[in-house]
Amino acid sequence: MIFRNFFRHIRDAFRNLFRNGWMTIATILTMTLTLIMIGGFVLLAQNIQNITQDIEGGVKIRTHIDLAADKDDEAKLKESIEALDHVSGVTYRTKEEEYQDLVAQMGSDFEMFSGDDNPFYNVFLVDVDDTANLESVTQAISKLPYASEVTYGEIDTQNLLSTIQIARTIIALVAAILIVIAILLISNTIRLTIAARQTELEIMRLVGATNRYIKAPFVYEGMFMGTLSAIFATALLYAIYNGIQSASVELFGARILSFTPLFPILWYIGAGLLIIGILLGNLGARRATRRFLQI
Repeated sequence: MIFRNFFRHIRDAFRNLFRNGWMTIATILTMTLTLIMIGGFVLLAQNIQNITQDIEGGVKIRTHIDLAADKDDEAKLKESIEALDHVSGVTYRTKEEEYQDLVAQMGSDFEMFSGDDNPFYNVFLVDVDDTANLESVTQAISKLPYASEVTYGEIDTQNLLSTIQIARTIIALVAAILIVIAILLISNTIRLTIAARQTELEIMRLVGATNRYIKAPFVYEGMFMGTLSAIFATALLYAIYNGIQSASVELFGARILSFTPLFPILWYIGAGLLIIGILLGNLGARRATRRFLQI
């Protein structure tokens, strides 16, 4: 009896999908869009996380060494910097290396500044254990002898990191709102289905159908819509993400943006969207049946 009822509910759920064709299509399309946005936000958050890590890993304190310092003074300055709290590494670069980097980036027009005309300083590139300690370490280095100029691009770096943190918060809030919208969407769709079959359901109750028996097809219907939406959303995310990567290469002639590899993260996102779709369909259907069938 249990298995017979289960397969009957599955059959009724499929019939409901096709019986309310346009309404089902509209719901699946809207649900797919919602899941695409949720999955897209996950991909966006992952890419933002990678960008943040690249930025944080690339932020170094540049310490210009005073021109009056000799080799012994430079060695003492390095030891003093390494002894500071939160300093994780110190790299020495000569002014010739700094100059060659400029020529490589800006072109041969700057080759006139070679030799004695080189305007650069020998520098120490200082790594810190956490970007939150950049300011304090910079101030501490500035007080050391022969530290001529100490910077880390604090204005641009801090503003960028703050912007990324705000973006993370916004993504989390929007994702939460989308989940609520998805539940309401499924619920309203099931409600319309119930309204269209009100007479049939009343007859079923009169002949002794239990509340659980009446609710089951609607619950499965919501889960089916969530499953189909998750499959469509995952396929479209794959196409959209690949399209964005290809478009960036065509627009700029090179892959200047470092995208998160699509696999294996797409498998995890697809599995997550499938679970979310089924749960949202289930919750939406139960909400509709509880409210509008009064059972």
